Amino acid sequence: MFYGVLLTIILNCSLALAVEDIALPVLGDSGAGLMSSAEERALGQAWLRSFRAGVPLNSDPLIFEYLEHLLFQLASQSEIDNPRLDLVLVDNPTINAFAVPGGVVGVHTGLITSAQTEAQLASVLAHELAHLSQRHFARSVEAAKRANVASIAGMLAGIILAATAGGDAATAAIATSQAVAIDSRLRYSRIHEREADRIGMQTLVNGGYPANAAANMFRQMQDASRLYGEGIPEFLRTHPVTESRIADAENRARTAGAVNPISDIDYQIIRARVTVLSGKEPKQLIKKFKFALEQSVTHQSNSGINKTTNSTKPFADSHKNRATVQARLNADRYGLAMAYNKNGQWKKARATLQPLLQQLPGRIAYSLMDIEIDLTAGKLELAEKRLRDLYAITPNNYAISMLLADTLLKNKNYVTAQQVLEKLSKVRHKQADVWYLLAETQGLAGDILNLHLSRAEFFLLRGNFLQARKQLNYALKIAGNDFKVSARIKQRLLDTERIRQITEQL
Repeated sequence: MFYGVLLTIILNCSLALAVEDIALPVLGDSGAGLMSSAEERALGQAWLRSFRAGVPLNSDPLIFEYLEHLLFQLASQSEIDNPRLDLVLVDNPTINAFAVPGGVVGVHTGLITSAQTEAQLASVLAHELAHLSQRHFARSVEAAKRANVASIAGMLAGIILAATAGGDAATAAIATSQAVAIDSRLRYSRIHEREADRIGMQTLVNGGYPANAAANMFRQMQDASRLYGEGIPEFLRTHPVTESRIADAENRARTAGAVNPISDIDYQIIRARVTVLSGKEPKQLIKKFKFALEQSVTHQSNSGINKTTNSTKPFADSHKNRATVQARLNADRYGLAMAYNKNGQWKKARATLQPLLQQLPGRIAYSLMDIEIDLTAGKLELAEKRLRDLYAITPNNYAISMLLADTLLKNKNYVTAQQVLEKLSKVRHKQADVWYLLAETQGLAGDILNLHLSRAEFFLLRGNFLQARKQLNYALKIAGNDFKVSARIKQRLLDTERIRQITEQL
């Protein structure tokens, strides 16, 4: 039913836009004659509301904030004129990323665990940003109009299937919707892919990353495709990796020139965090990270002195390699501490994390992990005090604010938790998990009017207009004769109806 509703919405949009015959734009053309940027934005936001409602998302603030920073950093170096971007982090182990018209960029957690370096992950994000900057969706509508407008609906709905049912169902949906003109559609898609490769690599280099990261990621994907066999990851179905494509990336990388290596530690920490949060068996995770840590320690000891010749010799690439080995070692230690904590072994978690805290005590990821260990050990008051201190320094930090609010709730300090979340909701108004936790907190604090208002925002972000209106009407009754509050609620009801009408017109 969900797929059918989305298909209808997007199909109606495609039919409405495919009224006049318009020449196919050349590479780099904005496609403005067919679909305006505002129309793309409206379509993307409507799709995003449906996507949030039907797909399991990863809501870890530390991971989200890292990805968001990386995405906007790359966007600032891209050809996107107005980088109004919305990031969605899908809780799915498959290798996949996607760009949806209107500035929506999605990343599967499986891509993070598969990319070996931040540069490799950045190469995929830069590629998706190139799809947006070159407005490939608007140009695809024209190509689809000449064959079958339903193919566009299939493309977007296939993203949702890929995030939920898996690659096979997604591929079936896309293949069915494109059956009328599969050859011409594939040719057009390959043009877009080559263009996104070229422009994405330039964005990558502009961002300070080595150009060969794109080719390295292609090789990584190609190896993955052999391992997966018929169950090939969705990203490889929609972005087929061929030897010629890899060769093109390698050739372009040779002419791009060398750049100074960027520190990889933040990415490696996030990669370890995704691995632990995605894992279901803590004991297996402990075993995995213990082995990885032992290997990293061995590599580090071999990076300075070659024991067979007893001479000073770089392990692979002198300073760059040593920095990479150190980053992996720190990440493996962090992952092991996190796995121990997940298994309730907080004393071992503390001992494992200690060297990282001594090495760089100010790193937020380490500090929050140490506080999470306090929570596991039942030291709730200590955890709250430490979080309050961090919050005083960085009050808008997503991860600190959410952990503080959760800890305040555990300590039954509902009013303060509400204050923290209300402040966060002003800067993170598109984060459904913030509104959800805020509503729960307001309920515990006895603030029933604002509970309904927060629930309305939560449902609105997920495209459930009926429930959003219900919550607003509940709040309106509670507001009674308070003119200012009633006026604000009535305005939000009008906003909700306007958004619903726009969505249904697409």
